[in-house]
Amino acid sequence: MKFGFALRRLALIGPGKAPAEVTFTRGLNVIAGPSDSGKSFIAQCLDYGLGGGAAPKEIPEAEGYSSVILEIEANSDLRVYSLERSLRGGEVLCKADGEPDRELAAKHRGGKEDTVSQFLLDLSGLGTKKVRKNEQGETRSLSFRDIARLVIIDEETVIKEDSPVLSGQFMSKTVESGVFRLLLTGTDDSSIIAKENPKVAKGRQAGKVELLEGLLRATRERLSELGEVSTLAEERDRLSRIDASIQTALVERNAAQASVVPLQMKRSTAWTALKVVESRVAVLSELQTRFDLLKQQYESDLRRLEAIAEAGVQLNQLKEERCPMCGALAEHQHHEHPKASPAPADISQACRAEAAKTSQLLQDLQTTRAANASEVEQLQATRDGRQAEFDAISSELKGLMEQLVDIASKKVDDLRASAETCRKTIEHLERIQELEELLEEANKPKKKQKTDVAGAAVSTAQADPFSREVEALLKAWQFPDLDRVSFSENDQDVVISGRARKSHGKGVRAITRAAFNLALLRLCIEDERPFPNFVLIDSPLLVYEEPDAGESAFPQDIKKHFWESVKTSFTDAQVIIIENSHQLPGDGTLDGVKVELFTGNDQGRRGFIPPTGSAA
Repeated sequence: MKFGFALRRLALIGPGKAPAEVTFTRGLNVIAGPSDSGKSFIAQCLDYGLGGGAAPKEIPEAEGYSSVILEIEANSDLRVYSLERSLRGGEVLCKADGEPDRELAAKHRGGKEDTVSQFLLDLSGLGTKKVRKNEQGETRSLSFRDIARLVIIDEETVIKEDSPVLSGQFMSKTVESGVFRLLLTGTDDSSIIAKENPKVAKGRQAGKVELLEGLLRATRERLSELGEVSTLAEERDRLSRIDASIQTALVERNAAQASVVPLQMKRSTAWTALKVVESRVAVLSELQTRFDLLKQQYESDLRRLEAIAEAGVQLNQLKEERCPMCGALAEHQHHEHPKASPAPADISQACRAEAAKTSQLLQDLQTTRAANASEVEQLQATRDGRQAEFDAISSELKGLMEQLVDIASKKVDDLRASAETCRKTIEHLERIQELEELLEEANKPKKKQKTDVAGAAVSTAQADPFSREVEALLKAWQFPDLDRVSFSENDQDVVISGRARKSHGKGVRAITRAAFNLALLRLCIEDERPFPNFVLIDSPLLVYEEPDAGESAFPQDIKKHFWESVKTSFTDAQVIIIENSHQLPGDGTLDGVKVELFTGNDQGRRGFIPPTGSAA
């Protein structure tokens, strides 16, 4: 068996106290005895050891005991775990051979592995399952407490009229139905997408309305800035007319532009000719400037040559003088490197020859300057003529452009501006229309969504295999007048032979409640579905001892068949039945069954807790 676990031993311990314990085996286990022998206290201790919130009821016999120890054996690998918990509450200490001790939180916390709930769910194959918790589809992680109420049925619950699936708490109905559906189908609610919370949806709707009203107000203000507007249809028609007028104006502008093309070409030719002349005038003017600089250079050279020649004449007329240092004549002076020194008269003659050449060059330059100046003057006159021609053509072209092209272009520009204003108007009108529609939709009262009953509750079709298991058990117990067992979607309970289970008296409700929970166990075993794979039922037969009015016809031998069926049908799982000793068959039916019999007196075992409570 892949899933679940079996209870091995339950013990109460305390300082100076003899342990109060009971052991269990796989298959059918029976704990029987008279009232006040501790049978129901055992069920309470088991539930508490498995993480139940409420501690066992305080009874005088349990005074001095401090902790509950519960040993369980995993079905997957037969590993034995010991769960110890103080009767005063707190966490659960988990021990196992070969593993370090672990402290497990008693309260389930979704997504946390260090809880006793998660530990037991993992053993049961249900560790990652989720269940829906409300009509909006919000989910939470499964807790072992959701499963415990279907595997541990106390003596008060076994006779209740409420569905075994439901606790009677309205807020828990969705979760409880989801848990039962999970066990029947193996499919949890993790794929459900939650609906929006009604309060959040209402607030979101109010915010949406406020936003739309603000956008609508701002759009209307922008529209008013565009001036007087008509309806959306009229503005669209106006835009169509303007677009047509633009096309006509473009044709007129193109024609006007074509009419001035010859004059533009003529002006272009005049402009080119003018620039050619201006370029030639600029070149010759620059050349004339350079000629002027060269003339100045020649004149400067002539003045310098004339001065040198005059100095040579004067030097030649000077007498020879003695050396101011030694008084010797020049011919008596001695030099290591004497240099040739021309006579002043020779220098004067050379300068006059060079001056003659320079004068000739200056004369030639004057001739060239005069010719260049004459050409510049002629070109300037030509330039003035061509400038006048260009100005006249430009003036004519400007007048023609103002008369034709500019008027046509302005008309096109004005029409395009009108079209743009019209488009903005249409855009704002369309936006206003859209916002008004959205605002109307947002202000509509939302239809209240019906509860998804089919999704929340287990349907008759989903429970059909389960109903057949209940029917098979009741047939094996020879339940009287049994016809057909079905499942009521509204009551979330079985209907036996056309009659709701809750409509029967306490005795029949108890035994059919046992059939309900045992059928769930057998279905999970046969289909290998995740489940703890043990069931404890407290007093399923006691109240049947005295049937309610109208049910006296129910045969008493149903009890005998009950024991025979449970003994043979659950050998692979674990079923624990707590009953009054009077309900045990005395014909050997329970031979081979683990029976813990309390006598309530000194003959045999008095009860669950040793009489004195003292240490052995």
